Amino acid sequence: MNMLDLRKTREIKVVDGGDFEGLFLIVPESADNEHPGYMMRADSRELAQEWVAGLNKARKAELDKIVSMDKARRPSETICCCLFGKPSKSAEERASLVRG
Repeated sequence: MNMLDLRKTREIKVVDGGDFEGLFLIVPESADNEHPGYMMRADSRELAQEWVAGLNKARKAELDKIVSMDKARRPSETICCCLFGKPSKSAEERASLVRG
């Protein structure tokens, strides 16, 4: 059984209009961004909206974890210069140079 990784979805939304009562769409990331997505059905439009809200909340939480882990792995603002072994300018010093 394959599982859908919410972190690898492009869009999760309710399908509007016509005879689409209770349908929602989960579109995964794809190499060409042409995947049509997976159509899901809930018993009502309101339940479909709840599913979409819950899935998007879970997706955001998973993506936020990735961002948090990336921030934890980043080096500090002061970077050592490989040639001389001295710290480079701090982020504040660099910003003041840009502002002039």
